[in-house]
Amino acid sequence: MKKIGYCLIGCGRISKSHLPAIASLKGIVDFVATVDTDRSKAEEAAKNFGARKVYTSIEEALLDPEIEAVDICLPHHLHEPVAVQAANHKKHILIEKPLARNLEEADRIIESAEKNGVKLMVGQSRRFTNAVFESKRIVERGERGKVKNIVATMFGYMLEPATPWWSSSELSGGFLMTLWAPHILDYILWIYGEKPSSVYAQMHNVRPEKWDGEDEVNIILNFSNRAMANIYMSWNVKQETEQDSSRMWSSKSGRYERIVVGNKGGIILEDDTELFLNGRRIVGGPQEPDNFHLEIKEFLNSILEDREPLTSGRDNRKVIEVMDACRISSKEHRVVYLDERSE
Repeated sequence: MKKIGYCLIGCGRISKSHLPAIASLKGIVDFVATVDTDRSKAEEAAKNFGARKVYTSIEEALLDPEIEAVDICLPHHLHEPVAVQAANHKKHILIEKPLARNLEEADRIIESAEKNGVKLMVGQSRRFTNAVFESKRIVERGERGKVKNIVATMFGYMLEPATPWWSSSELSGGFLMTLWAPHILDYILWIYGEKPSSVYAQMHNVRPEKWDGEDEVNIILNFSNRAMANIYMSWNVKQETEQDSSRMWSSKSGRYERIVVGNKGGIILEDDTELFLNGRRIVGGPQEPDNFHLEIKEFLNSILEDREPLTSGRDNRKVIEVMDACRISSKEHRVVYLDERSE
């Protein structure tokens, strides 16, 4: 089987989830290079996970003819310029969520990828678990009837930002709305298969001494056929054991749950690995292979099979559109109406 010449750009926090997955896919990956402005980080990643080259310049890496696809693990404000640059060098692109900080940036990325004929996939890693896939299959089979509501809650207590740029809404594009809402919105829009017709959101910052973005969020989405979704997110709910500030905040540090309500019953997702039906756990236990392995494998297979990836840039555009609508709604204290046409 042909192997894809692969390059990881950005050897920071999130790369620690991507690197083992890349190494586990050596049957279809030729891990050409790692890139980081801190050469020691790029060298350590290359050494530990089998990349053959190290670059400190993105431009230099993109000129390497062995590199066919890039995996962008950079701060949010760098997503658009680096993705456009990669597309213009004819490299296929996997980009960590969110696709961009706003719809304007997202559209420039999508346009560049389409103009250059390269695959564009967004790293919506939490869609790639057995429990999540099975929840989608249950909905598609109509076992719970027509979905009428999805209730999503995510709460915990973040002691400190996992990385300094998280503190700046200018760099991150917000806080909860760009760091966690993309996971929830991606799931809800995937289950419904359409954009909402309207959005109402409230966002507040409870701890401005830690960050300048929103850490309390409530969202109401309305869909066609009298369906809706309700989202609550918080990083201010203390648990008995507080998070170790030396490690990345994850859903394991708090509570993450989605309830999918149909007119014939419901299903419950706890985190992304446990699925409950009629009070009985039908999917659970360790996720094998892990979700990043499945995500990157889907990206590589979309290249090899010359098809649209599951979480493509075009598909993910509506997530960014809803995020923008939420910001407008919160700022202007009003319901925002979106185009009701399904993407």
